[in-house]
Amino acid sequence: MRGAAFRFALRGVRLTFGAEANMRIHLAIAEIVVYLAVVEGLKAAAWAVLILAIALVLALELVNTAVERAVDLTVGTRQEALAAAAKDAAAGAVLIGAVGAAAVGLVILWPGLHRLGSVPGKAPLELGFLVLLVALVLTFRPPVRRGGAGR
Repeated sequence: MRGAAFRFALRGVRLTFGAEANMRIHLAIAEIVVYLAVVEGLKAAAWAVLILAIALVLALELVNTAVERAVDLTVGTRQEALAAAAKDAAAGAVLIGAVGAAAVGLVILWPGLHRLGSVPGKAPLELGFLVLLVALVLTFRPPVRRGGAGR
């Protein structure tokens, strides 16, 4: 039973990633933050805070998507004030989480951002940037459609 629940959860992440542009944007920003954190050589406590901030935003985006889908399933295309309020509140939660995560990232990464390109001893910047670029391209690639003519 637990294996099935894990598969369902991963399917929800995969479906949200494929359907929601904002999820891909949040993931791309997370990739940039992780790259900068690696370049900066952050300590474990700073990594923990960054990881929690990233996880919070991604989780809120999943909840926002669930609320939107549930509301759409319930009201369809009708315009309902309560449905709009629920969707707006869920989107507001993502906004607050994202702003908070951005603030956390700035507090942790700001000291090294202004000197990033001029520090000797951090030579793998070019290779790291290439890896980051590949990750970003893969993040924004069009989703792969599976299935044949019957779907």
